[in-house]
Amino acid sequence: MIPVRVSFAVDFSTDRTSNTRKAALWSLAARVAELRPKASKLDIAGALYARERLGTTAMGGGVALPHTVLTDEDASMIVVRRLERPVEFDAPDGMAVDTLVALMGGKHDIKWLRAALLRLGRLAQQGPLRHQLRTATTQDEVAAVLAALGLDVHTDQKFCENARTVQAEGRAALGMTGRAQHSIALR
Repeated sequence: MIPVRVSFAVDFSTDRTSNTRKAALWSLAARVAELRPKASKLDIAGALYARERLGTTAMGGGVALPHTVLTDEDASMIVVRRLERPVEFDAPDGMAVDTLVALMGGKHDIKWLRAALLRLGRLAQQGPLRHQLRTATTQDEVAAVLAALGLDVHTDQKFCENARTVQAEGRAALGMTGRAQHSIALR
């Protein structure tokens, strides 16, 4: 059987509230749950916390690569979160993390997840690309950096619309109107 290359959906957003590693991972889990409503925020957060307990996912230069395997068949994605307030992640260079590059996928594509993690790990050696990622302001800019690392990425319109719909429905249920300026992260 010939393995199929995985294409990763890309999401980019800003976390304006987290001020600890645990809060940043919780906020990341909440974002993934918005994008994949069938996924449990608690399960995702638990998996991210468990991975982080094995050793830091910070690679230096202000970037961390949290990652986990989800059970969802179509879950292959890279979620980039800009942290407005850098947080301590026990990085090898001692630098606080301001950019999370989360890699998530299903059990069916574990080989490609490993390959993608290795490619993302190149950010540690490629300062210019890491800088481009940390200063990106749009989802397309983030996708371009990931593609430059050799990853097959796409900005799935349905993926993005689903996140906006879920967020709008949540705001409406709370009686909030207008466009959301940022996601709320629990600490």
